[in-house]
Amino acid sequence: MHKRIITLILAAIVVLFSSCMEFTTTVKETIPKKNTNKSNSIKINKKKIDEDIILSPYYEPVILDTGYNCLDTDDERRLYNGIVENAAKYDTAGKDDEGNYIITTFTLDNCSLTSKEVSKVFFAIELDKPDFFWLANPYSYSVAGNSFSLSISSPFSYEQYEKRRGQLNSVINSVLKGLKPKMSEFERELYIHDYLVKNCVYKDKADDNDNRYTIYGCLVEQSAVCEGYKNAFQQLLAYCGIKSYGVSGSLDDSDNVDHVWNAVRIDGEYYHTDVTWDDAEDMVMYDYFNLTTKEIKHTHSIAEMFDDIPDSTDFSGSTVKSYNLIVPDCKSKKYNYYRYFGSSVKSMADNTIAEDLAKAAENHDDFFYISVDKKLNYTTTYDQLFSDDIFLFAGYIDEANSILGSDVLQTSVSVLKRKWLRTIIVALKYN
Repeated sequence: MHKRIITLILAAIVVLFSSCMEFTTTVKETIPKKNTNKSNSIKINKKKIDEDIILSPYYEPVILDTGYNCLDTDDERRLYNGIVENAAKYDTAGKDDEGNYIITTFTLDNCSLTSKEVSKVFFAIELDKPDFFWLANPYSYSVAGNSFSLSISSPFSYEQYEKRRGQLNSVINSVLKGLKPKMSEFERELYIHDYLVKNCVYKDKADDNDNRYTIYGCLVEQSAVCEGYKNAFQQLLAYCGIKSYGVSGSLDDSDNVDHVWNAVRIDGEYYHTDVTWDDAEDMVMYDYFNLTTKEIKHTHSIAEMFDDIPDSTDFSGSTVKSYNLIVPDCKSKKYNYYRYFGSSVKSMADNTIAEDLAKAAENHDDFFYISVDKKLNYTTTYDQLFSDDIFLFAGYIDEANSILGSDVLQTSVSVLKRKWLRTIIVALKYN
């Protein structure tokens, strides 16, 4: 009988950033720190210009209209349509007081909108148009009688906008080329999630370039904060035939620093997915891949609903991350990453851990996931598997090696608790 060594690493590293806080956990450097300095694995040719998106031949893109469907009045919908139709017209050469290029100014006659209704339209645009990277925020508008005038501005000139749009389309095309036929919605979501984590660096330091908040920053410059990750994930999913939208809130340990993530519809059920928090330095994490509302609330707070805010509220200082027009009640656990790929444990006497370990070893998986059934006590189950007194997991490794016909797996492992997900992550080691 070989010596059984179980290394338990339970410490968490909490890092507070200025716009989004990241929480990562380290297991003997196997599960690394936040991805802030890694070299990009895919190099982007920023000089290449493609005018159009070349859609995947396998999947029909979806229309992002969740925000539009939240609007209540004809005037709200008129303003929404006016912004969408005029967002890139660039029919003026002037600049606003902030030094941004005025794209255009349009007027809606016989239009009556309160400041709250105008703000609601802006939030709806943010929900539905993650690719509008060139727009300055906030918009400038004025009301004269029954006429409503709105100016749309951008930090970019028309020539700069055209160049950046071409660069963005080029990257999107390269991502869509990686799709394969007959991929399930879950597989497509996983592909996009992993692409972003592997090819974008979290950038929290403010500077004069706010591209980090946009899909352009995430995909072309390959650096972003949570809003950039959210926008890129949503737009790429839409091209893959998957509907999603942003959820606004904050992180429980971040002194209410604004944060955004995605609600993703997979096979008709919505899940919370936070790509930003799954981005680690040398690997892809899945702690926030397809969670229920109950699970996401263990670390995230969801912002209040916009319609619950009093009409008298002053919205002049509001940002798009402050409120939600819609939030799904996510209950399904079917496509949670750990449950989907993990070994389900309903009792210690009747489980498939050894067989599943052997399959993981055949694939040379770096990690093995154990999903603890809700009927079991999580802490008791963890102790039975990994405590000094019992070491049941080491016995499962012996059994898996017996199935494999040789000592493929080492009995020295690193273990990470995910109690709020009722999951245990095991970093495997091979001989």
